[in-house]
Amino acid sequence: MTNAAAANEDDAKEINARYRAYCDACQSGQLEKVPSFWGFPVLFTVDTGEPETLHLALNTPDELIKLYSTEFGASTGVDETVIDSSDVVFYGNKLATIKTSLRHLAGGKLHDTQDAIYGCRRVDGEWVFVSHLSLEVTQAG
Repeated sequence: MTNAAAANEDDAKEINARYRAYCDACQSGQLEKVPSFWGFPVLFTVDTGEPETLHLALNTPDELIKLYSTEFGASTGVDETVIDSSDVVFYGNKLATIKTSLRHLAGGKLHDTQDAIYGCRRVDGEWVFVSHLSLEVTQAG
């Protein structure tokens, strides 16, 4: 394995671990931790099946927390995230994407499924998410 391949493998492990930690913060309702995984401004685009696709540019941690409270707040009951797959692709050594497929559960019951791609950027030696593009399908109650 070349040094570049080894570095990419280490970075892929770091991005995957960061994604899992981010999911853990969301599912445990620790939304104040969520902004620490992101590099602002953040572009957020979600297709939920509604007539209009959610498309936001978020500039502050408070804006991100407000958005996440609609997905993971007490009203949703979401308390577990199962990551079914993830794949990291690099674009040089400072940019990457992580493509994920996951399920959110509420009290052990399926709440929604989500296929997403997160843009990742290395900032001061740390990987942060800078964009989110996803298809989210909420299950019938």
